Amino acid sequence: MKITPIIGLEVHVELKTKSKMFCGCDAEHFHTEPNTHTCPVCLGLPGALPVPNKKACEWCIKLGLALGCTINEETFFERKNYFYPDLAKSYQISQLQKPFCINGKLEDVRINRVHQEEDTGKSVHVNGETLLDFNRSGVPLVEIVSEPDIKSPEDAKTYLLKIQQIVRYLGISDADIEKGSMRCEPTINLCIDDEFYTPLVEIKNVASLTGVMTAIQYEIDRQAEQYSQDKITKNSTNKTTRGWDADKQQTFLQREKEGSADYRYFPEPDIPPIIFSKEQVEAIRATLPEMPEAKIAKYKTLGLSDYDSNLLSEDSYFSSIFDKIITDSDSVYAKFVANLLIGPLKTIEITIDKINPEYFKNLFDNKDQLSSSAIKQLVLESYDKQVDPLILAKQQNLFQVSDTNKLEEIAKDVIANNPKAVADYQKNPMSIGFLVGQVMKSSGGSANPQVAKEVLEKLLVLN
Repeated sequence: MKITPIIGLEVHVELKTKSKMFCGCDAEHFHTEPNTHTCPVCLGLPGALPVPNKKACEWCIKLGLALGCTINEETFFERKNYFYPDLAKSYQISQLQKPFCINGKLEDVRINRVHQEEDTGKSVHVNGETLLDFNRSGVPLVEIVSEPDIKSPEDAKTYLLKIQQIVRYLGISDADIEKGSMRCEPTINLCIDDEFYTPLVEIKNVASLTGVMTAIQYEIDRQAEQYSQDKITKNSTNKTTRGWDADKQQTFLQREKEGSADYRYFPEPDIPPIIFSKEQVEAIRATLPEMPEAKIAKYKTLGLSDYDSNLLSEDSYFSSIFDKIITDSDSVYAKFVANLLIGPLKTIEITIDKINPEYFKNLFDNKDQLSSSAIKQLVLESYDKQVDPLILAKQQNLFQVSDTNKLEEIAKDVIANNPKAVADYQKNPMSIGFLVGQVMKSSGGSANPQVAKEVLEKLLVLN
């Protein structure tokens, strides 16, 4: 039996605006006292009127543009009606017919839509009771709906990581899956023998990237086994929703899945149509930063490897530090700086305003006179003290001695004082490391080890 997974993802991203989507309440809800960031609007009390958050709408469009979407200049909000304990007004303000953004693409995955809605409250289960916290209710939420172009759990993870990276580059959300500011609901079915399709299943309550992969793989295996037993195929009525039990590592049936008609969508009567002109959309486009793929391509032109380019571009702030230090005319420094950023500077919290490009160039111009450990030390100290690293190198006597005359004097003493090591070298030239170490020790660590090795080899031939 040939099995081809068909996977689509709905990704929800909470926007980090200061206020909620349709009211002025503080949108921060993580680890806040329950039900302290609420008002009549986000509690759905009678007579309360929603007012759209302009910044949230702009950020939704910004994300759509970053994903290559077409922007609907005239859109409207709709009521999505369903009952759930943490949905205070028994409907969610969302978009169906005409979302802000449509028809995008992220590499090989087509994006159906990027639309704006509000988040629900949160159910907290304690000692057999269900408590409701409405701090999250009404927080701006963007939903990114892919087409079913994903073929494996691994591809799903790659897609989610790229969405997360783009969202963070745009600065519109922390996209922290563990904190719930980015959530994913996979929809899965299988194509059997290129002819038959198993019923669609949407998975809820997946709270980690690993969980997404595990849940998808479990559902692939479950559906394959189920089909082998009953041969039931997809139709318009047998889509189901299943929850993910992280403890048992399995999905479980929740309900028969509603279609859009079941939600009784209709235009939100309290919010008029929203219009963004071409000029406004282009103004939003102008705020897009240089995106990861563009950065990777640029870094490769500087001579960096795929590995270094990808690592530097992973985080927008980290890459901005590299961009401050390196310009197109400084490509000779690129690999040197990349190694320092990926190495010692990766371990500390860096403030970009404190980065002095000249310090890196000074180190590069004198790197042959400094050991790699000294360079790492100087990078960290010069950043911390805001002092030219060459000044620190002189103060701490970190410059390596490469003068062959000085090193010959030291090497002669080492050879005279270590006859056994000299005899070992005559039998096995690979043992020269001990003698090099002795030269380094006698020089107080200032000898250039490569030059010291060359001097020793010359003297030992004459010995």
